[in-house]
This record gives sequence, C-alpha cells and structure tokens, in this order.
Amino acid sequence: MDIFGGISATAIAIAVASIPDAMPVVLSIVLTIGAKMMASQKGLVKSLSSVETLGSITYIASDKTGTLTKNEMAATRFLANGQVYNVEGNGYTPIGDFIRDDGTPSDPKDYQRFLEVAVLNNEAEIKPDTKQNWRPFGNPTDVSLVVLGAKDNVKRDVLLEDKGDRDIDIVRILPFDSTRKMMTVVIKENGRYYSLTKGAPDVIKPLTKSTMIDGQPVPIASVAANIEKTMLAFAKDALRTISITQREISKEDALNASSAELERELTFLGLVGIIDPPREEVKASVRKLTQASVNVVMITGDHAMTAKAIAKQLGIIESDDARVITGRDLEDMDDQQLADVVLDTRVYARVTPEHKQRIIKQLQAHEQVVGMTGDGINDAPALKAADIGIAMGINGTEVTKDAADLILLDDKFTTIEKSVESGRTIFANILNFMRHELTTNVAEVLSLLLGVFLITSSIGNITEVTPTLTALMVLWVNMISDSLPSFALGYDEAESDVMQQRPRDTKQSILANGMLRRVLFRGGVMGAMVFLAFIWAASQGYTVAQSQTIAFLTLVFGQLWHVYDARSVNTLFDRNPFSNSRLTLAVGFAATSSILVTLMPFFNNVMGTAPLTMTMYVLIILISAVPTFVISGIKKFMGRNRTESVAVTQAN
Repeated sequence: MDIFGGISATAIAIAVASIPDAMPVVLSIVLTIGAKMMASQKGLVKSLSSVETLGSITYIASDKTGTLTKNEMAATRFLANGQVYNVEGNGYTPIGDFIRDDGTPSDPKDYQRFLEVAVLNNEAEIKPDTKQNWRPFGNPTDVSLVVLGAKDNVKRDVLLEDKGDRDIDIVRILPFDSTRKMMTVVIKENGRYYSLTKGAPDVIKPLTKSTMIDGQPVPIASVAANIEKTMLAFAKDALRTISITQREISKEDALNASSAELERELTFLGLVGIIDPPREEVKASVRKLTQASVNVVMITGDHAMTAKAIAKQLGIIESDDARVITGRDLEDMDDQQLADVVLDTRVYARVTPEHKQRIIKQLQAHEQVVGMTGDGINDAPALKAADIGIAMGINGTEVTKDAADLILLDDKFTTIEKSVESGRTIFANILNFMRHELTTNVAEVLSLLLGVFLITSSIGNITEVTPTLTALMVLWVNMISDSLPSFALGYDEAESDVMQQRPRDTKQSILANGMLRRVLFRGGVMGAMVFLAFIWAASQGYTVAQSQTIAFLTLVFGQLWHVYDARSVNTLFDRNPFSNSRLTLAVGFAATSSILVTLMPFFNNVMGTAPLTMTMYVLIILISAVPTFVISGIKKFMGRNRTESVAVTQAN
C-alpha cells in the first residue's frame, strides 16, 4: 500500500469512526423504554419528548380533590338552626346519629328542611352491593350530602314520590360550574316554586338575605358572625364547606330566570363540613419531590383555610403563616405583583381554570418547568399552557386527556412522583449513552489520527503508512461492540441519588458539568492505548493484520470496560455491575463475537483480522481494563477524601 493509499484508507476509517451510527436509534429506543416503564407505573405519556421533559420539572401544580386527597367525602359536621352538629358513622353507610356540639339533645325539626334541600339539590345516590356495603354513584360532594340525609331518613326519591299531602317535582337544574361555584335546582312543592342553591360559603354569603331560626326567617346580619366563625372552624379542621340555601320564586322565574336572577336574596339554611382525607402515600411523595428540588403547589377551589390545613398535613407547607393566594387576590394583582410572590407561594385557593393559566405563565416567565394537573373541560387550556399537562385517567374528561402530555391511569399523585423519577432516570441513561458513545468515538478517531501523524518510518513489518484499524473494524465496533451495550444502557435502573439531585437545566448543553472534559480525557486515554497497542505489536514483529487485530480488540475491550464506568456520573464502583442483565448479555455477546471474527477465516479475509494466541487474548482483556479501573479508582478515592474533608469541616 502506497502513502496515498494508506492515507485514503485511514481517512475512510476516520470517517466511519466519527459518525455515531447508533445515536438516533438508541435515543428513540431509550425514550420508548422510558415510556413503557412509565405506563407500567400507571403514567401514560403521549409523546416521547414528554418523557425527557418530566425529568426537568421544577414545579408541579396539583389539584387537591382526588389527586392529593382520596375524593371519598363524608359530611362530619353541620350548622343548622344556629346549632353545630357532629355526624357519627363511617364511610357511605347511611347509619349515624347527629350530636349537638353543646351536648343538648337534638331535635330533627331543627335541620329537617336543611337536609331536604341538601338531597334535592343533588344528582348522586348510594346503593348497597351484594355484601350490604354501600357504593357511591355521582359527584363525591353530592354523595356525602346524600349519606348525610339518609342518616336521618331524608331521601331524594322518597321526597319526589307523590304522597298526596306533599307533592314535590324537579322543574329544572342549573349545574355547578367553576365560575359560579354554585348549583341550583328549581322545584315545585305543593304548587309553590323554590330555587334551592348550594355552593361555596364565601360566594353565597353576599347573595344571602336571611336565615331560618326555629322556622322563622330572620335577617342574616343577626347570625352572620356565628356563620363566619363556624365556617372558619370547619376550614381549620381541613373540612370543605358548603352552604345550603333556598328562595321562594314565581312560576315565571322558575321556568325562565337565569342563574344570576335565581341565585340572589337567598335564605341560608345551613353549612356542611365535609372531610376529604389526604391520601396516605402523598406526604411521602411530596417529601421526596421536595428533596429532589421539585416544588409542589396545591391549587384548589376550596376555602383558603381548608386548603392551608390540607397542605400542612401533606407537608406542602410547614407553617401556619405560609402564604395562601386566593382567586380574588389574583384578580387584584397585576403581573408584576404576582411575579414577585409566585416562586414562594405553595397554596392557591378559590381559583378558576383561568387563574391556573396565569400562574403557569408567571412560573414559566421565571424559567421554571411546570407540570399542571386537571380533570375538567375548563382545565384543558391550562394543561396545554403547562410544559407537562397531566390529566386524570379515571375522572378526567376526554377533552382534558386530549390536551394532556401525561395521563394518570390511577389518578394518584404518587404516579406523578414516579414519572418524574422515571424521567430523570431516562435522561440520565441518555447521558450515559452519550458519554459512552462520544468517548469511544474520540478513542477511535484519535487512534487513527495518531497513526497518520506519528508513523513516519518503518516499524517491524510495517513499512508504509497503515491505518491503525481498517474501516470494517471500525464499522464492527460502531455497529456491534459499541451499539449493543449502548442499547442496554437504556434499561438501567435509577441511581440511588437520582431524586436528591436538582432538576436538569433545559438550556444547559449535554456536554456541561465536566462531561466534555471527561469524554475527551477518557477517550484520549483509550485512543492512545489503542495506538500504543498497535505500535507495540508492530515493533514485536507481528504482521500488519495481527497488529491491527490487537489494536481492534484493545479498542473493543476498552469500550466494554468503559461502558460500566459510563453507567454513573461518579465511578463504576458505585453500581452493581450485574444489576442490568441486558447489559451483561450485550457485553458478553459483543466480547465473544469480537473474538470470533479474529478466528474465523471468512472475517479474516473481509475485515483484515488475524488469529492471536490465547495468552494474547487474555492480556488484551486485562490490559484494556487498566485505564477504566485506574481512573475510576482515583476518582473514587478523591471523592471519598473530599466527602470526609467536608464532614470534618462541618463537625468543627
């Protein structure tokens, strides 16, 4: 081979070596593996890009009801006729007494009308199953009111039966919506018409004109302080509060009046306190996300005091003095005022879907990556605005699911935490793959370039410019001994500290944080080792084919040792080398097949390889491990010393 031919062959080999053939394929495979992993954990991602984004989340804005709480509501206290009652009983079983707060005997007539309105303004029901356990059907808040009424034998279907002396019919229903925060049912009772309204107490309060005390209407002002005191007491105990009201109206209004016309000059009948227990597992998930520098924000339509009490139970806030911003506060704030507090606010109460969008935009203006949960149709715009829209798979609407990037198949907050961990793991695996792929490419190119620039005279049997590796050897390395272990890296489990790290900066290069230095250094060492193996073999009188084979196997096994080091940002000693069975199989196959192509005549002719002695194979395998183990060992030692030094400093 003349000089021109030698340089041309080397150029071709360099071209092959410099192209990371497997990179696009492996990236797609790793993301697909991640999506499959999340699906097994009840998190369904709709696009592969969302898998990566999940690992970058810095804020998760979550609904309270059904996500942070069980959505298994039960009325435990109520105010009627000026008296507070405690409700006994468990679950959905319609058995339980009402006990006055002051211990005096209760009189059913004091709360009869209150319970009737509560069950008539309602579309839920409870039914016994075959085991006499009661099952709920309908909105959980409505279910809690149905159970409350049934405990005193006040039932909707019974009230609507034609009993002669009392005839009640439903005229029309104005459903609850997140803007009004009320629901109204119009009834006809013995020829008279009533609008029955229930909703958020602070919304209904200014619409209320009177209340009923001992069956007689009195001005609301005379009992307003007691109602407010009771509402705050319920809210501090983490109870959701619902006001129950009625108003007598004309037939014309009953048939044609708008919600605004019906929902005014109301008569207050009572206040219900409903418990929605937090999910037991959520507190641990919130703590884990907080340790991972992911901020959890509660966004709810509940009263501010209720929201604060639940948030404190879940560990979202720690102090009673923590800031809570209400929907009314948001409307009074301009963008700059909200921008000043949005990063430090963890609880938003009485908000609408439109408020959610504004919160998201302000967080994004601070370059935060935001995940937002939602289940209703009105939540769809907020989910689209978020970096990761998260929909409920069980209770979410189809519109919300269409707008989401991640669907929680079990509606659990813990699934979000698992998805964030999976997203971080997947991106870490991508970085590990990139670290390994780029390091080996640097080694390949460097070993070839050194051959061009440093071999200027004959060495042993090499009398002219000869590439360190043939183009087909490089192609084999890229397609077999490099790619297969790289694929297997996508199946690595999370490192133990993945949720103690900060979220990835989406604007930061993948070569940041010392990765470029690590790739160049370790790739340089590996490339120099391959070149030196080639020079040594030539100087010892090995043939060109044998010298290239020694260089080829030195590169192959150097890569296979390095892939274990690439699994961790720290050192290979931090991970169990056998924890990824697919990687073990891939390395075993790559090692065996690479040795076989040096022994089989067909590959000897095609690739330019040559058989070696058993001793030489063993030496190559052992010597190629030295750089990886030495570099990792030094880093491990330096890391331990640094940790001990910090510990001593802190102790002093």
